[in-house]
Amino acid sequence: MTPEGASLARAERGYRLYGSPDSANLPVRMVLERAGFDYRDVRVDRAGGGLDDPAFRRLNPQGLLPVLVDERDAAALFETGAILLSLGERWQPERHALPAVRSALLAWLFFLSNTLHAELRVCFYTARYAPEPEAARALRGQVRSRLLKHLTLLEAQADHGRGPWLLPEGESVLDPYLACLVRWLQLYPLDDPCRELPWERLPRLQALLEHLAAQPAIQRAASREDITGRLFVAPDYPAVDLRAVTG
Repeated sequence: MTPEGASLARAERGYRLYGSPDSANLPVRMVLERAGFDYRDVRVDRAGGGLDDPAFRRLNPQGLLPVLVDERDAAALFETGAILLSLGERWQPERHALPAVRSALLAWLFFLSNTLHAELRVCFYTARYAPEPEAARALRGQVRSRLLKHLTLLEAQADHGRGPWLLPEGESVLDPYLACLVRWLQLYPLDDPCRELPWERLPRLQALLEHLAAQPAIQRAASREDITGRLFVAPDYPAVDLRAVTG
């Protein structure tokens, strides 16, 4: 094959997504499906030590999901926010070219990644931060109180009257990321999920989540991770061994 032919073949292969069901790869998959990008799956067996496999560690030294490999140049990208930003720039280049829109998108993307997602991890893995059960319960309660305040802030941001999106300019990578975070808040940890959210105080977020859940691309992405039924509001668990999801 000529160098030109090899380059064309790489471009046609699209992306390679490393993940496991209902993990942080889910919003990435939703954007891939919504943007119509070609990609293939590499399922990582979290319960079986797949995160510690040397080949996987070469892609992400942290041993965390997700990882997205661009087959055009074999470049591996990790960190959910970084992957979503990269995909968004390719999916909606005109939006990222507008300084005011890009500024808002970056600010809220970092808020979702560094604040909302980071605090969710404390809820999921509380024992890592507070080994004693009583201290863990107290810490989780404090974090959940902050999470509800974060959702109230996002509700206000979504109150722009221009559609069921977080940004007034329209849909973006922010919407599936936010939707998945709200999903996980209601499902995990398995022994103490936050099943009831005050939806009466979050009508715009609820409308955003329901609008997103109705999109065929979002449903395809969920199905590919063994998720059926309700996606974001009072969501259903995936039809898999949940040890592989939460381990």
